[in-house]
Amino acid sequence: MRKMSLIYKMSYGSLFIALGIILSRFISLPYLFGLPFLKISFSPSIVMFSSFYLGPLWGFIVGTAVDVFGALIYPTGGAFNPLYTIAASLTGLIPFLAYRVISYTKLDNKYPILLGILMGALNIFTIIFMIFNDTIKSESGKTTYTLYPWIKWSVCGVLLALSVVFIVAMFFIKKKFANRKFNENYNVFIVASSVYVTYFLFKIPVGSLVQALLLNWNFWVIFIVRTLTGFLTTFVHIIIICLALDLSLRFNMKGALLEPTFFQRIKEKREPKPLETTEENA
Repeated sequence: MRKMSLIYKMSYGSLFIALGIILSRFISLPYLFGLPFLKISFSPSIVMFSSFYLGPLWGFIVGTAVDVFGALIYPTGGAFNPLYTIAASLTGLIPFLAYRVISYTKLDNKYPILLGILMGALNIFTIIFMIFNDTIKSESGKTTYTLYPWIKWSVCGVLLALSVVFIVAMFFIKKKFANRKFNENYNVFIVASSVYVTYFLFKIPVGSLVQALLLNWNFWVIFIVRTLTGFLTTFVHIIIICLALDLSLRFNMKGALLEPTFFQRIKEKREPKPLETTEENA
């Protein structure tokens, strides 16, 4: 496979920024259910793919540029605030790094172990929260919502059901990619875990905190609602990213994840090269 040049990365980085802005501003569902903090868009798929394909630096640039230029070109409400860009930048930075770390640990090589652990932890956290909270406040504490038992059990049940479906779906996707070139170069479980780590450990918590501060809503309200919707959106993101990575292999271009790591390069330099033998020496 050919190695990507700087011009190649700049060209595709610009393309991903343009696609990200279009998907974020023109093909999205803002203010879903009337909530100012809830928005569904395919833009994170492009941003995370740019991290996997071009590397963490370019993923960071794409994520930042999509949010900044998108807000300046087509503002969707209120003045631009750079705090919103933090979550967008992390969405482009973390996927590549998470993939490298998870690959190094070899946890998800055959089974989505890390993915299951993270989902289990999130379910336990949600159950504990529901047990010890009968009400939640939003809008600067002006409105109090009662968490009735049926609401608590419904939220916990839906989250648990989605977790099981998520894990089963990962095995199904891996089976679908079994005979493709994608399976020789990437691991579906590690891609899924990387997207999950990016979304639920960085994007949603950081974004919820910023929105809670700027919109005067309760953090836990935003976090739980975005977590529930995040289970559905991350599944779509994973499918899109896997298909895009599979398509990129057909162009015979080596993505950032297929390039040797920094430590591998050092190891290759330190290893002595084999002596070349000539016919005379033989």
